[in-house]
Amino acid sequence: MRTYTFKDFEIGVSVYHKSNTRIKMIVVGKDSETFELKCRWIDKDGNRLEDIFLFAELVKSDDHDYDTRPRFSVI
Repeated sequence: MRTYTFKDFEIGVSVYHKSNTRIKMIVVGKDSETFELKCRWIDKDGNRLEDIFLFAELVKSDDHDYDTRPRFSVI
């Protein structure tokens, strides 16, 4: 798995939390003093949720080495 720095995360980047890769989130804010990222995602009921995470808790969704499980999308 790739190691990320705070600078690797930009607003608009898709991320997963390391402990739960089933929920894809979008970075919507950065705090360079605390190295925290504000993320937003939509739950299964369509509710918009937000939370703040340390950058070390997250992995970018384009890191194909991290999660090799197949993903399915319903259209």
